[in-house]
Amino acid sequence: MSQYVLELKGITKTFPGVKALNNVHFQLGPGEIHALMGENGAGKSTFIKVITGVHAPDEGEIFLNGQKVEFKNPKDAQKMGIAAIYQHVTCYPDLSVTENIFMGHEKIQKGTKRILWKEMHAEAKELLDQLGANFDPKTLMGALSVAQQQIVEIAKALSTNAKIIIMDEPTAALTKRESEELYRITEQLRDRGASIIFISHRFEDMYRLASRVTVFRDAKYIGSWGVREISNEDLIVAMVGREITQLFPKKPARVGEELLRVDKLGKTGYFEDISFSLRKGEILGLTGLVGAGRTEVCQSIFGILPHDKGSVYLEGKEIKVKGPLEAMELGIGYLPEDRQKQGLVLEWGIGKNITLPAIGKYSKKGWLNEKEEAEVAKSLSEKVNVKANSIFDLASSLSGGNQQKVVVAKLLTADLKVIILDEPTKGVDVGAKSAIHEIMSDLACQGYGVIMVSSEMPEVLGMCDRIAVMREGRITAILNRDEATQETILEAAMASKAEAAAV
Repeated sequence: MSQYVLELKGITKTFPGVKALNNVHFQLGPGEIHALMGENGAGKSTFIKVITGVHAPDEGEIFLNGQKVEFKNPKDAQKMGIAAIYQHVTCYPDLSVTENIFMGHEKIQKGTKRILWKEMHAEAKELLDQLGANFDPKTLMGALSVAQQQIVEIAKALSTNAKIIIMDEPTAALTKRESEELYRITEQLRDRGASIIFISHRFEDMYRLASRVTVFRDAKYIGSWGVREISNEDLIVAMVGREITQLFPKKPARVGEELLRVDKLGKTGYFEDISFSLRKGEILGLTGLVGAGRTEVCQSIFGILPHDKGSVYLEGKEIKVKGPLEAMELGIGYLPEDRQKQGLVLEWGIGKNITLPAIGKYSKKGWLNEKEEAEVAKSLSEKVNVKANSIFDLASSLSGGNQQKVVVAKLLTADLKVIILDEPTKGVDVGAKSAIHEIMSDLACQGYGVIMVSSEMPEVLGMCDRIAVMREGRITAILNRDEATQETILEAAMASKAEAAAV
């Protein structure tokens, strides 16, 4: 009997022009939570698809409980007790929770082939109850939060009697409280005998859950360690291939005159009495607990969510922005939190995405100067160091960190003065984070005013000149870099409305 429930030996997978996996190894023990880490593009996604039967490896062997297996398709992997839960939940939003749980393995009465709805609803409720969910299985999937949808995906895995569960960046879109709930459920699954591969960029996920960690880099297996046996520094070197001496490479920028001033801004039901200023060369952090209204304030400045109180001034003149196009014409750019849905056209090439905001610059009398457009796109993609074969590669083919760099490059095509970055490093690896931070610092040195929304305390403390803290739609404190600490930020983030009103 093998000591591993899953073992992969020498797995290689090649696509045209790309070796996605190169002789990788992996071992998963019974009842183990094993973290898998690596930069975007390290091969983790292809690895998942090999285990779940989406791709057959070109070389190498897969063993389940010591027995060699071959998966012809995902159904084969599912029958052998393997299930995957992805960061971007793949669900049917217009169908019920029950229908999503049993999709592809419905309970059907023999002979009549009638779907046994009553039994399915009852089993779905039992699965949800086991996971501590408080919503009805007849609820439409699209009405649930991301955290609730992930619970449904876990219930779906349990409904197929999965013994090996792969979780791909499950905490990336969750609040701290939702992440804690997911941790509880994951440990519960482990205690019931499941073995779990937990893929994450977040060190806190690894330390909270995993007993071992395996690192891939550039499609290769780098090593496996006990979580308590490897330091953060050594783990980063394993993932990136070099020491990242500056995760927050903030360069000294000359802070100049005021660029933007927000005065008593309000939007009923979202935020109220928001006042702050932004100067040339300054990085202003906007932080606080998720749901504090940070994104909504930025969307209001950019014209997505019109405010109904207060004023916005750009270079001393009051502006009334009616929409994003007008905001960009005035000199305000916005990088949205959800790069895939709001920042990119995934089925377009990198170059077309970059030049989209300023397409009018490269056209005359209805004719597009494609040569000039391509030259600008290539220059900007190189400026932010997008890793791709060419600017004609589809945006969907890029890693998360490189997709984020393309969205930053898009902003640079317009003549901007103020750049708003909403969670710019969310869901990207440590190497890409450092690169994006360097781009931010360079923008500030060039005289741009930068507003950065972030939930990550080290990022806020490491990159910002001043920090505005929000709670429940109000600013509770504005702190200078030299007075800001984790404690002062948390204290302001937890402040009451009365305390906020006194700021």
